Amino acid sequence: MQLQLCLTQLQQPACRGHIWPFNSKMVIIVLVDIMEWNIYLIYFTWCHLWVTTVRRRHLVDGSGSSSTWPKGPQVNVLVVGGGVSGLSTVERLINNGVEDVLLLEATDRLGGRVQTIRRDGFLVEGGAEWIHGDERNPVYRIAHGLDAVGDNVPDNEWEWELMNGKGQVEDEDVISNWDKLIEMEAGAFENDVLLPYYNTSYGQYFIDKFHEVFIDDFNSTEQIALLHYLEQLVNINEGTNNWLDNSARGADAYLNYGEDHQWKDGYDTLINLMLDQIPTSNIHLLSPVSEVFWNEDSYDGVLVVTSNGSSFLAHHVVFTTSVAYLQKYHQTIFSPQLPSSYIESLEGMSLGVVDKIQIGWDAPWWSVTGKPFSFNIMWENMDLPDEMLWLYGVVEVFSVYQQPTILQMFVAGDNAKVMESLTEEKVQTHVIIFLEKVLKKSAPKPIFFNRSQWGLNPWTFGSYSSYITLAGNKAGLHSRKPLTTPLYNSKGQEVLGWAGEHTHETRFGTVDGARDSGIREATRILNMINVG
Repeated sequence: MQLQLCLTQLQQPACRGHIWPFNSKMVIIVLVDIMEWNIYLIYFTWCHLWVTTVRRRHLVDGSGSSSTWPKGPQVNVLVVGGGVSGLSTVERLINNGVEDVLLLEATDRLGGRVQTIRRDGFLVEGGAEWIHGDERNPVYRIAHGLDAVGDNVPDNEWEWELMNGKGQVEDEDVISNWDKLIEMEAGAFENDVLLPYYNTSYGQYFIDKFHEVFIDDFNSTEQIALLHYLEQLVNINEGTNNWLDNSARGADAYLNYGEDHQWKDGYDTLINLMLDQIPTSNIHLLSPVSEVFWNEDSYDGVLVVTSNGSSFLAHHVVFTTSVAYLQKYHQTIFSPQLPSSYIESLEGMSLGVVDKIQIGWDAPWWSVTGKPFSFNIMWENMDLPDEMLWLYGVVEVFSVYQQPTILQMFVAGDNAKVMESLTEEKVQTHVIIFLEKVLKKSAPKPIFFNRSQWGLNPWTFGSYSSYITLAGNKAGLHSRKPLTTPLYNSKGQEVLGWAGEHTHETRFGTVDGARDSGIREATRILNMINVG
């Protein structure tokens, strides 16, 4: 069994391996995991197997000294991270005549938290899914110009049910109360309703509002189920782990651009559009940045070193990784350490974990109408086995856009983290049991399954939306402006900038916010170059 696991690991895309027959009795396998930078020595005879870690090197481990590395090749602008913000930075620079720009991406793909999955004839979004807004949203304008915006399905064309955890359809009174929850969630950003909560949490606003709306029999099973539903809905929509940890002041900064839309043929349409403007020679994949020397007296600019041993000397660097990645590795990556004011701002942020589960069949066994399908769940009966308790975080299941035979569900926070810790086979089994329990039908064997694990992703450590924490707000972090402030070296040179959804003051948690932040940094650099 151990040998089979080793050989299976050799087949993974993140691994590189070599097998040598050492002699007639022993075989040696050297396995390199390029995602975690582990090197394993595996050797076995026909009777015994040994697995030894001969080197454990973290992806951002470095020498700690700039003198170790050559100062070249030289590049005008270096962008770290190939997500939407990084690609947008490079695209804007190249389109404005700055061709001496290089993008370093740690993984073997581009797009970051945009991850369109095409498999077995299905198309789903492993990451970003919606264009949030209409003409005010620049990503919508791009998609509209390409005739790539999908048509939204009218509400009356959905087959919809509100059920409890046993699959019983709720009565009109419960549906009426559920409608009040939806109105409550949608009205949180209207008429300065959050202003009295600027010194407390976003979740506290909803708890108080809930007590105000549902004043009778708060401890009833129905009321508890309603509040549970609201909590899960808010955490999923806001991308938060815990609604009581999300600063109401920070949440209130979000600017709503209107109705959501989807791409006709996947969100990677946007990624491919940007890549059409960027020569492949300007992008290095599988190049995790391990060290950034940004304030050295012996040379101008920034020395950037990757985990594979390459080094680059850049006049300007734009760092576009997630806020959670920065929080985890800034002490290891940056030399000297980042200013204390910047670190304090980082510590006042968090990146939530929200995951998707998508499961598909060759036909929609749950219905014969052929309509898009959706059901919401009021968990009035908490009777799932202990190992399946994470499913209480699922409060909505719906068919995927243009994929009528795939059902999708979201789960956030601790429930998402538990789901991520389980094997894919176990998650699939749990989901099938759950669907059969609620829909009261036997499910055929699925032919498609996908689940995200953004919390365990070593390059993001979270999903789509950062937020200012309650502790951060109390410490004085009232906006994201400090996270956008470029750093100057001791010679007065503006050398290090920041982009990513977490740096956008009003459109955090959106693809257009990430894109706009990259364009902002490119414009800043262009202004410096033009002035110079």
